[in-house]
Amino acid sequence: MKNNLKNIALVLIVAIMLAGTASAAASVTVTDGTSNLDIWTYGNHNSATSGFESYFSSSIVGSTWTNADGRLAVISEDGYMNVETEYPVNNFCIIFASDSNDGFARVFIDEEMVWQGDTWADVSLGQDINQQKIRSLMINGLEYNTHSIVIKNVNVAQEEQMEVRTLNVEEANAHDGHVTIYEYGYNLPDTEEIPEFPTIAAPIAAIIGLAFIFSKRKEE
Repeated sequence: MKNNLKNIALVLIVAIMLAGTASAAASVTVTDGTSNLDIWTYGNHNSATSGFESYFSSSIVGSTWTNADGRLAVISEDGYMNVETEYPVNNFCIIFASDSNDGFARVFIDEEMVWQGDTWADVSLGQDINQQKIRSLMINGLEYNTHSIVIKNVNVAQEEQMEVRTLNVEEANAHDGHVTIYEYGYNLPDTEEIPEFPTIAAPIAAIIGLAFIFSKRKEE
């Protein structure tokens, strides 16, 4: 009987683990132009606000440049911006505003790198936001949960010397420079995309029930 109870407990633990970790692989797309997000804020939300600032918390490591139009540039090499979502999300978008002073960036979700690329643009320095190169980096397929997002200014020259590139990408002409975040945020999921507790509990209950039935049959 004790062994049967142990087996049931083991099955329950495995089922809960599978239910808690199942998620689709993240997919990343980069498009020119801005994105109309449901929940969003500016990189420099101390000067420009959207009304959704309480949906995020953020911190900066390194030096920054800011503009009243909402832009925030991480200018320190190996500096980064860390954004925490206060509520569960299954997607996240970063909108870059770039000129010829910008360079290579990496994006991490929950400490896992999901994208890296050159944010440089052929735009003269000192231009207003309407003249900047706007790109939207959209990350879909995240587990529906709160997430930590890191947007890092990569020291390309140093990595070339150390040979520690993490992905085999075209970086021959990558630029060292700033990484300028204009906006970031996410879209709300459709209600049917959010797994309700009964949806998760049903298969777990079924597994437990089957395990109990089999244990009873063995006892008989």
